[in-house]
Amino acid sequence: MTLKRRLAITDDDGRHIKAVYVEPDAHGFEGADLSGLCAPYIQNLSGVSFRRAILYWANLCGADLSDCNFEGADLSGAALRDARLVGANLRDAKLGRDNLGGSTDLQGADLTGAQLHGADLNGAKYDDKTKFPLGFDPHSSGCIRVVAS
Repeated sequence: MTLKRRLAITDDDGRHIKAVYVEPDAHGFEGADLSGLCAPYIQNLSGVSFRRAILYWANLCGADLSDCNFEGADLSGAALRDARLVGANLRDAKLGRDNLGGSTDLQGADLTGAQLHGADLNGAKYDDKTKFPLGFDPHSSGCIRVVAS
């Protein structure tokens, strides 16, 4: 029998948000099921590993996720509006449509220096405030530009 480690996410004031169990050898929240996580504007996750984690429908609007590792993670339908993803590893991550056809929201997100190789961005919404890595073409990756009304 393999014992798992319990990890908790707390807000910036130390209040409990969510607890999950991960494999004993996991770094950070690797492989964790954080579906529906609601942690908008959280600032204490910078540099954390979410490799192969499930963040389906997570609300991380305005969160500082700089230098986080999301390689192979499922962020389908996630709310990442105004999130800071500077230098994040999003290789092979799912940032496209969720199972109901909803879109991942990247409006106003800062993805400067992020690694997007192999990421599924088909249907992800962005706007004029969204910052992508140098040379990245959101349109050819299937992203949908949203114009403020």
